[in-house]
Amino acid sequence: MLVAVAQARETITYEALLDRLAATDPDLASVARSDLAALLRSVSVGEDESGRGLLTAVVVREGSGRPGGGWFRLAADRGRDGDPDTVWQQELRRVWDAHPAGD
Repeated sequence: MLVAVAQARETITYEALLDRLAATDPDLASVARSDLAALLRSVSVGEDESGRGLLTAVVVREGSGRPGGGWFRLAADRGRDGDPDTVWQQELRRVWDAHPAGD
């Protein structure tokens, strides 16, 4: 689901992500609702270790349009240093570039 968002060069809110999960896999949505941060962290670490960046850069908060604080802590833990907005924008472009449309 997140790869499709990246391929479209878009972002998705946490709420919309949970809604899409509920529509496609209620069991996964239930797990995600109980510990979304852990699920997103696991996805991002796996993608980053595969060289495709922190995929969850595409998941943002309603209103601010930016990821939550957990994403920025993960980015710092994974060596992304600097101004938070700049780090996020650079990572978002990295993720979009790693997942071109049609892949």
